[in-house]
Amino acid sequence: MESLKRLNALLVTTIALASVAISQSVNDSSWIADGAVNAITSFGGIVYIGGEFTHVGPATGHGALLDLTTGQWDEALPKVNGNVLAVASDGAGGWYIGGYFSAVGGVTRNNLAHVGADKTLDLNWNPDAGGGVSALSLSGATLYAGGWFTSIGGQPRNSLAAIDATTGDVTNWDPDPDWFVSTLAVSGSTVFAGGGFTSIGGLTRKYIAAIDASTGTATSWNPDANAAVSAIAISGSTVYAGGDFTNIGGQARKYVAALDASTGNATGWNPNPDFLVRALAISGSKVYAGGWFSNIGGQARNNIAAIDAASGSATNWNPNANDPVYALLISGSAVYAGGRFTTIGGQTRNHLAAIDTTTGSATGWNPDANVSVYALAASGATIYVGGQFTSFGMQARNHIAAFSGSNGAATSWNPNITGTRVLAITCSGSTLYA
Repeated sequence: MESLKRLNALLVTTIALASVAISQSVNDSSWIADGAVNAITSFGGIVYIGGEFTHVGPATGHGALLDLTTGQWDEALPKVNGNVLAVASDGAGGWYIGGYFSAVGGVTRNNLAHVGADKTLDLNWNPDAGGGVSALSLSGATLYAGGWFTSIGGQPRNSLAAIDATTGDVTNWDPDPDWFVSTLAVSGSTVFAGGGFTSIGGLTRKYIAAIDASTGTATSWNPDANAAVSAIAISGSTVYAGGDFTNIGGQARKYVAALDASTGNATGWNPNPDFLVRALAISGSKVYAGGWFSNIGGQARNNIAAIDAASGSATNWNPNANDPVYALLISGSAVYAGGRFTTIGGQTRNHLAAIDTTTGSATGWNPDANVSVYALAASGATIYVGGQFTSFGMQARNHIAAFSGSNGAATSWNPNITGTRVLAITCSGSTLYA
């Protein structure tokens, strides 16, 4: 992996240098390869590479802004140099992002950053999280952050903090959980948190808790789960929870449950999936669930399903993802899903897809991420996508490819070499030898 990173970095640098020679400006949108690059040469303003790759595509970084209609990537957004695990709209066209990264747009930002509606990094907002951030929830002028960190803004904060959404300063609110927080949801004056903790807000609370948004103290609400909670969604007087647990709210509930928002007791709703739930989203009378299951709500459903909010039974909606779903977002007539899958809704869709809410079929929207997607948030006509990926819309190029020295994009030149690798290339006149 380290050699792949170094060689891809060399590729980007080489194309950037070619760009300097041609146009006297460094191009940071140069394309990358999905495997090792063993050889590089250039001729006539074109950069040629050979190696062990099978695809090449634009270098997006680990966070990207996509058009909700076309799926087109916005190149103006500053690139993130590490995994993006959480994202929240700032309500004004911009985005708060969290994860494991150290720079955004080439500027130092440790695990938390704000990108404005003008698609530039907010230079005045820098909470400087001392560890990974896996959950974000904006409420009014306060951004709540959860994760694995031990400090925010130079202040001790274990895994959960409240940050001024304008200044980036950490507030005095400090529930101090004893382990990680992986999901957050805010309802009125209460912050619901889930994760791996067993103590939070000054009280014993196993894996899920309700925290007073003013005092940071845990409320009397105590579902007392027996294992980690990874997803929380709220609808009216019901708190839906998903995770690793098999008992919660005083009842046997495997991996997903509905909890009374007042008492913390589990309701009669019991879809009973056969394995982990990692994402939840609610729309009307349906609860959408994503994870690693193969059966839920009494039906065979691979990794994604729609559950009747009253009965707990799976509906006819069945996109049938071939690998885990980590993130869900409902916008308009589509359910956007991110994860590790490569087929969903009856179509090839790499790690990101839009699913018709009526038919369960994948729409034509197909950004084609090269690696897993972990986080989704929408604002207006755009969706911010975070994850492990580094490119969208990669094109097939078997072991050899050519890039424009001026804009870094792949040319149509495609010899499509069979075999496993190219080890050396060189140009002589108008001929390339491999």
